[in-house]
Amino acid sequence: MNAHTSFEIYSPARGLNARLARRLTRYTARRPMSILTDRPLISFSFDDCPQSVMLNALPAMEKRGWRSTIYAAMGLCETTNHLGLHMSEAEIVAAYQSGHEIGNHTFSHLDANAVTTEDFLKDIARTTETFSALGLPKAASFAYPYGEVTTPVKKALSGQYKLLRGIHDIGKSEHIDLNQAASQRLYSGHSLRNCLDIISGLEKTPKWVTFFTHDVRDNPSEFGCTPAEFEQVLETAQSVNAVVLPITEALERIQGSA
Repeated sequence: MNAHTSFEIYSPARGLNARLARRLTRYTARRPMSILTDRPLISFSFDDCPQSVMLNALPAMEKRGWRSTIYAAMGLCETTNHLGLHMSEAEIVAAYQSGHEIGNHTFSHLDANAVTTEDFLKDIARTTETFSALGLPKAASFAYPYGEVTTPVKKALSGQYKLLRGIHDIGKSEHIDLNQAASQRLYSGHSLRNCLDIISGLEKTPKWVTFFTHDVRDNPSEFGCTPAEFEQVLETAQSVNAVVLPITEALERIQGSA
């Protein structure tokens, strides 16, 4: 059992050069795909593995027959940080057995721009090995911690995962890059309003939209939302008659109808 507690919040570089590099990376090593569908299609994903997701978010989805994607950084299991206590390995297995997709999020929650490509790939492999030891399948999708990615990393992971998810806003595009897919923040405050507007807009222009958040609890971090807010988002998805699927299942649905 890992009893480590840390409330120091890591922040990737925010200088001008770093911001320019992030934007340029989006235009490299791309795998574009149309996300237009004949019916609203939504995927909810949770990053890291806060236990509050297991306690509050997953039951709210399961009562509707919906499932999510959990991007687990396995080195965080049973640790406590600004997102609260994280799931145990057993809870991640239980989520998988309940039909949720378990994606890879590195082992140590690494910033791809802060380490070598080789070290980044080795850390991803540690979570793959942990999944195998727990009887979980190799992840079909991956999410970059902090949304940080380099062109060499995009190229290296392109053939290993069906989709690599980023954290930049989805905008109005009718396409995504499968090597750095846009995803909408589902956080408290202004971000929540954006999510509700985006979902409502799917009734007029159906397409596939993914959302991501972290902790779901009454006093969430700045990277999460409350259970009531999450419920409001689910109700809005239900009101537009959306199909809600884990990321890989949604991807396969679109590719199968192309």
